Amino acid sequence: MQKLSKGFYLGSIIGSWVMTGLLLIIGIVILFAAGVTAEDMKEANWGLIGGGVIFILLAIAVGIYGTVIGCILLYKAWKAIQDGQPRTTPGKAVGFLFIPFFNLYWIFVAYWGFAQDFNKYLNVKSLAVPKLSEGLFLAYPILILCSGIPYIGSLAGLAEFGVGILVCNFMIDAVNNLVGASPQPAPAAV
Repeated sequence: MQKLSKGFYLGSIIGSWVMTGLLLIIGIVILFAAGVTAEDMKEANWGLIGGGVIFILLAIAVGIYGTVIGCILLYKAWKAIQDGQPRTTPGKAVGFLFIPFFNLYWIFVAYWGFAQDFNKYLNVKSLAVPKLSEGLFLAYPILILCSGIPYIGSLAGLAEFGVGILVCNFMIDAVNNLVGASPQPAPAAV
């Protein structure tokens, strides 16, 4: 197992989230400026509409990139604890997130379950590595689900952004701490 690049993963994930938001805002502003809301679409500026659509398509592409990098990180995190007794495989941890409706349950297994299994892995292997905050890894899927609720979704989405950065950071640190980790010495017999 090799260390994960914190700069690459965090930079890609945070950068894609920020760029996706900016590109979407620019695209929507251009569409409104083009007159998409006009009752008579003959008055709309079709050149600007095309520009707005291009910005929105770019936002989708950047969002897909960030999602792929996040899935790779989740896969590598689960892969790092496979010689213990994890509840799932790396492929299932990521793949089941793409099953409609089931993913509402599975997101808890993928993130909160990872923190639980990682901490259990440390205990079983007696590794001198900091444990993960299971509460933080539980809060992340809760915030993701709450971001889809009308009225409170915007606030939950902002909190999800911050907690998501922390979760990614701690996952990278957790995997990197396992590289070259040595078992804790056994307690002396009394």
